[in-house]
Parts: sequence; C-alpha cells; structure tokens
Amino acid sequence: MKQSAPAVLVEANARPFVEDYLLYLLAASSHALSGEFHATVKRQGIKVNEWRVLACLVDRPGMMLTELAGLVLFEQSHLTKVIDRMERQGLVARAKTKEDRRKVLIQITEEGRKSVAPLISATRQHEASAIRNLDLADVVTLKGILKKLVLGKA
Repeated sequence: MKQSAPAVLVEANARPFVEDYLLYLLAASSHALSGEFHATVKRQGIKVNEWRVLACLVDRPGMMLTELAGLVLFEQSHLTKVIDRMERQGLVARAKTKEDRRKVLIQITEEGRKSVAPLISATRQHEASAIRNLDLADVVTLKGILKKLVLGKA
C-alpha cells in the first residue's frame, strides 16, 4: 500500500533533518551535478549565466525578458545586464514584436547558436553520465516529479 506524503514526512522525523530535507537534497544534487558541467561551459569561453540564457533561447523564436528571467532563475534587472553584454558579444539580439512595438523579444543570433551547439551536446553527455546508474523508468519518474514541483504539471 502506498503511503501518503504526510505519513512519510512523520516517519522522516526520526532521521537527521538535513540529510532528509527535500530542498537540501535538491540543492545538493544540483550543486554536485552542475560543478563539473560549469567547468566545461567556462572552457568554451561562455559564462554560466550566458549558457543558461542561450540554452533557453536555442529552440524558441524569442522570449520576453520577464519570461526569460523566470526560466533562467535571474532577477529581471540582473538579466538585463547579462543580455546587454551578450548583445554586445553578438550572441543575442533584441527585436520588437509586430503586434506591439513596445514589446521586445530576446532572440538568439547565429553566433549564439554556434557558441551553444557544442554545449548542448556536452549537456546531453553530462546528463547521460549523471543518470547512468538509474533505470529509465526512474529517470522518467524523477523528471515527472520535478516538473510537478517546479511547473505544477507533469
């Protein structure tokens, strides 16, 4: 019989707090798995925050700054500075929308695509290495659970 989350949490109280605290486990997992990949990003001459932006834009026609800020987990004011720098580097461009010329979309440039392409490949290899000890069903379940937590949907 499947236990409900509150029952599991009550049982968890018998274990050390931090080692069983979901948010710690998520942060520690991210930290452990990201460090090596961040070194790969830096070796490519791209800053980690620029990588996040390029990765979000690579398969989208353009995004509003507010939407992009939520996806890359930056405050909008910080993202604006990053976008300014990336625009000077030729990695992204701003474009006004046809519907409302006041709205500006952030788009990846051809130079941005060239810069991010090897990192997309490296990302896939890094993820495959990180999950090599998990069954495919576990990976699908884990990603589904995380999507529910973060996005509110599977």
